[in-house]
Parts: sequence; structure tokens; C-alpha cells
Amino acid sequence: MRKSFIFLLIVLLIVPALYPFPAVGVAFNGNECYRPIWNQALLEIHYTHSVSLTKVVDVYRVSGDGIYFTMEMWQEFLAGQPIDFDYRDGDFYVKRENRFLGKHWEYWFIPLNNVTVVMDGIPMFVQPPQEGVLRIEVTAMPGIILTIRRC
Repeated sequence: MRKSFIFLLIVLLIVPALYPFPAVGVAFNGNECYRPIWNQALLEIHYTHSVSLTKVVDVYRVSGDGIYFTMEMWQEFLAGQPIDFDYRDGDFYVKRENRFLGKHWEYWFIPLNNVTVVMDGIPMFVQPPQEGVLRIEVTAMPGIILTIRRC
């Protein structure tokens, strides 16, 4: 009886640790962290535009299926920024879309961009004082990795 209880307890601990859960990962210059996606999540990339030095917010919907671009918000019509928009929201021009991007998306940022990644209102990543590639990826991660490498 005692051996079967211990075996059951070990199985109940190991199975969730090894089971792959849908997750979004953020990697920057080799440093990675993950957060689970239970249904779908709202992912925002906040950064300073390197030409106009104004705020830009890119908004994505992420789920186990992948990454969907849903909205971009910016403050100026200078080099490298969109020229068409759907409406104004305070100081921001807003462009709405619903475009599937696949399972991963990348940005290149310099320290001036001061990027922050926010998932469902909670900061997930803040750019260190170096340039690099920010990679966002939807993947399946074992529960133990999600616990150890949580953002």
C-alpha cells in the first residue's frame, strides 16, 4: 500500500513537470524566459522610435496557434513610421489589423529604444543597456522549464 502511494505521488509530480504547456518565450541576446498561455494573451511591445524619439506600442494576440498582429500605436509621421491610420486615440495614431505572423517574430533594438515587453498587463522583459535581437516565440514547454525560466 505504501509503495503504491509513493509511486502515485511520484507520477503526479513528474507528469505535470514533463507535460508540454503552450507558452510564449522572449529571448534577447541568448537570454530566454517563458510565460504560459492558458487560452490567449495580449502581448505589447513598448519602445521609443529611434528617429522621432516618440513612443510606439505594437500589440499582438498570442495563443497556442501563434502570434497575431492586432494593433500599432505611434505618435509621429517621421521616417520609418506608418503613414496611414484608422483613428486617433489621444496623442496616438492607431492602425488596427488582424494578421497572422506565425510562431515567431523578431525585432532589432538599440539601447535608445528602451523596449519593454508586457503580457496581459504584466511586464515580462525590459531591455538591458545593449543592442540586440528580441525574439518572441510561441512554443510548447515542459512545466518544469516554465517554472524555472519564468519571466
